[in-house]
Amino acid sequence: MKRLFLFLTIALLAFNAIGQNPKQCTENDIKQFYRTIQGDYTGQLNDSTTLSLHFTPIWEREDDRFHWLYMEVVNNSTKSVVEQKIVEIVPISNISFNVLTYEIKSPETFVGKWSNRNFFDGFNTNILKGKSKFTFLKTKDFEYQTGWNRRKNLECFPSGERIHFKFVQEDERFYVKRLLPRSSDFAGIVFLKALTD
Repeated sequence: MKRLFLFLTIALLAFNAIGQNPKQCTENDIKQFYRTIQGDYTGQLNDSTTLSLHFTPIWEREDDRFHWLYMEVVNNSTKSVVEQKIVEIVPISNISFNVLTYEIKSPETFVGKWSNRNFFDGFNTNILKGKSKFTFLKTKDFEYQTGWNRRKNLECFPSGERIHFKFVQEDERFYVKRLLPRSSDFAGIVFLKALTD
């Protein structure tokens, strides 16, 4: 219990530091986040590189409180996959939820499979290895974000950068803000969700 209190205190301090106050986050908020983050996005990494980002729901069960997604990021210039993760969304408190990102043991098996969610039915959690945790808080209606996290295992970003994620359901944008190592300079990316019929 003390560890949970300490964790929440640190999380609250982190969010106050960036001018945000967490709001009540219900199970329905988490389900809505899970539903609306699904889809295809495009984003600009730098002046010459665009990225495609895909979130595909997998392993869906009516009785499962936890929600699973396959994530793939493609460099549109080289047509190469620069990131693959299995994502799990897990409620942890009445103001926050964890987004756990897992490495995949044989990632080449799943390249391009974001377009066929049924492909994953032949697999289970045995394909997962290692994980990173991002804690999202609801900062206002339809908006969720993390604090600043230092990430070493995200291929899209050089080691040592601090990363901040924000998802705005209302306009279906996924923001990735980068704070460069030993610098206060921001390098931001905004992924815009592709329109669907």
